[in-house]
Amino acid sequence: MNRANAVSRKLIAAATCAALAAGCGGASTLPPSLGPGPIPYADTLPIREPEARDPLEVPRILDDAVAGEVSHGLSVRRAVGEQHEALNLTPFDDVVPSAWFALRNPVRRMTTVEIRVGPTTGFGPDTTGVLEIISAKVQGVSPGFNIQDAKGDRYVVKFDPKGFLHMSSAAGVISNRLLHAAGYNVPEDFVFVFSRSKLAVAEGATIRGEDFKDRPLTLDVALDVLALTDSLPDGRYLAVTSKFVPGPPKGPFFFEGVREDDPNDYYHHEYRRELRGLYAVSSWINHVDMRWMNTMDAYVPPGYLRHYLIDFAASLGSGTTRPHEPREGLEYNVGLWAGLGRVFTLGFYQVGWENMTWEVIDPTIGWLEGESFDPGSWKPNWPNRAFQLATDRDGYWGAKLVGSFSDEQIRAAVDAGRLSTRPAADTLATILMVRRDLVVKHWYGKVSPLENFEMEQSTADPAVHEAEGGFGVRFDDLGVREGLWTSEEVQYRWEFEHAALDRDWHGAGTATGTGDGQRVAIGPGDRDPGKRPDGSRLSPEGSLAKLVLRVVRRPDGDAHPPVTVWLEWVATAGSYRVIGLEH
Repeated sequence: MNRANAVSRKLIAAATCAALAAGCGGASTLPPSLGPGPIPYADTLPIREPEARDPLEVPRILDDAVAGEVSHGLSVRRAVGEQHEALNLTPFDDVVPSAWFALRNPVRRMTTVEIRVGPTTGFGPDTTGVLEIISAKVQGVSPGFNIQDAKGDRYVVKFDPKGFLHMSSAAGVISNRLLHAAGYNVPEDFVFVFSRSKLAVAEGATIRGEDFKDRPLTLDVALDVLALTDSLPDGRYLAVTSKFVPGPPKGPFFFEGVREDDPNDYYHHEYRRELRGLYAVSSWINHVDMRWMNTMDAYVPPGYLRHYLIDFAASLGSGTTRPHEPREGLEYNVGLWAGLGRVFTLGFYQVGWENMTWEVIDPTIGWLEGESFDPGSWKPNWPNRAFQLATDRDGYWGAKLVGSFSDEQIRAAVDAGRLSTRPAADTLATILMVRRDLVVKHWYGKVSPLENFEMEQSTADPAVHEAEGGFGVRFDDLGVREGLWTSEEVQYRWEFEHAALDRDWHGAGTATGTGDGQRVAIGPGDRDPGKRPDGSRLSPEGSLAKLVLRVVRRPDGDAHPPVTVWLEWVATAGSYRVIGLEH
């Protein structure tokens, strides 16, 4: 390991030790969330080029589907409700930009053009010259080609199943655009139209058959792949094409553990917020095939691994080779516990999807739940360790990504899929809007969705501020912003502790303000005056205080779990500043 990597690991280790507040010599006495946070792009330091890996699929499927499910189902920690939160968090309950993720739309509203273009830098394969087929495959769920165009760029080309032209190609590109805008690394995907006459076979090209063996490829055999799809009315063919990502591919990443030959890969993947929060995003776009087989590590300049999500054809209403069915999204392909239930009840045990009536919405869309979609019970086709360990805080974070998309942005992403009719595109966009709202409603209800805290003098009663140290707190209630409730429908219950100023206050109040955020006055009230014994106005610089605030829904008094806001006393200003929060 070179010096830069050693420094990187030490810096990240120091941040993690502080975050865990245990197990490291001289651990900080600060609250866990206030330890030194992750360092932006600390995992992009140059490393020695790792070997490419090509793990066997079947053993990992069995491990995930059986051993992983047993371990998760019998977990004592899960049974008693004790959860490990994500480790790579900033003091403000977020993540830093990294080789895994960089917030885009949630921090800067992208234009509809930017959404439609996504990660692409061109227009797809150059069709002015010959498209050389480098290799082809007929095995697997999605037969297709690898091609090289006249510019020397290489692409993976996959086709829609017969009878469902546009379905998987549109789903792949639409989900690509949404995941990119959310912040994930994805390849350049396009809906691609070409003429069969443009195809030629490169020297040395091979085809992988059903027996997974490679054989020499001829043009006649390559054209047989086209027989597995439909042509357009003008005789041309349509496919989804994905440009090879920059740098040599190094195989997939897994949703647990670390990659041992990557010194930058410090946090175990099942404890990464961006992978846990991906659960909420995947449920929104119904990406049931979100597993390690659809990931890719690439060795990019100046010499580090960038982590990609790839192949989104099994999303939205598409099951790649057929429309989705109700089981997908509700039960694993190998549903261990549901399967055992059916065995031991001689088949009498049934779950809800088995009695569901459904039909394809449109051949270009497939089947996708709208109003009946339940974000909390959604499942991918295969168990995913990061998804299994996701907490309500992770789900809320992912829901904020989903909630950042406007109706216009969703329509722009759908337009990138180039569906054949306007009614089909409008229908799919509407379903995505409905599912977005359901994701937001579900996960925002699991926490107190309060963000962007600022401290100010109490606008309700300035005398409280001057005489007894009260203050006002301003924040954004995302539940109000999303229309889940109004300021008039909620109270904000608060607890405030500041030992250095002998303050231990409790109270509740309604908020003032709407468009520019909500404001609540925090003060001693009648129950606990909390006056400073010596009457002084200033106290030790930098002393910590804690404000616990929660949304209380009226009239039933249903209280959401709280958000904790950490404050620091600025003695010279006689006021607090926000230094962290956790939901």
